[in-house]
Amino acid sequence: MATALERELDALYQLPLDRFTAARNELANRLRADGQAEAAQKVKALRKPSAAVWLVNRLAREDELDIQRLLKAGESMTKTQAKVARGQSPEAFLEARREEQQALERLARAARKLADREGVGGSAIDRATQTLRAAALTEEGRKLLKRGRLTDELQPPGFEALTGLTFAPRPHAQADTADSQHGSVKEAREFLQDLREEERKLRAAARAAAREADRAEAEAQQKREHADAAQAEANQVSGRVEAAETELERLRQRP
Repeated sequence: MATALERELDALYQLPLDRFTAARNELANRLRADGQAEAAQKVKALRKPSAAVWLVNRLAREDELDIQRLLKAGESMTKTQAKVARGQSPEAFLEARREEQQALERLARAARKLADREGVGGSAIDRATQTLRAAALTEEGRKLLKRGRLTDELQPPGFEALTGLTFAPRPHAQADTADSQHGSVKEAREFLQDLREEERKLRAAARAAAREADRAEAEAQQKREHADAAQAEANQVSGRVEAAETELERLRQRP
């Protein structure tokens, strides 16, 4: 049963955005009718993905090869970043970085085509690319990206700031490069601090936006429930109208 539900959830995140909420609610209702109240509650709590996240999940299915290349590069960057932080040779890290960039460029082009085809706004493409990069840099992100089941837009972890830097020479380089090495390390640290502060602010803004989206969805759900209740009451009134019309016709036919 769990496997069947996982397949249904996989399919849910591949649907067009405008069909997600209705399909999610339908699945939750079916689970509840089957006596799976806990699973139904979890499904009903799933948030509708943003346009950027939806693009990422679709790419995970439609461009599996480039996704696999990105995942491999992200894992390699994660494994080698500790050496880079210690000032050791960055060759492996930079090679993984190049592979990451190539995969991201191809995925960005695919995202643009998909967005044009599905009528998704162009602003979502940059956010989708950012989410792809961030997902590839954590174990949990890689797992969700591989399945096409991301639910939130992501920001790269702090060490990703190093990927744009020019690294200092090896320790055994000529002595007259020592000052430049020291300057590069200092600049790198300052740059990293600035990026971490920017990351903190962006994460706070993302959390605030997510809370606002939750409130909006809760309000929309409440309005849908009110609309359903009004429709049910209208149906009851319609039944009474039909009964009254039948009674009136009967009285007219009396001698």
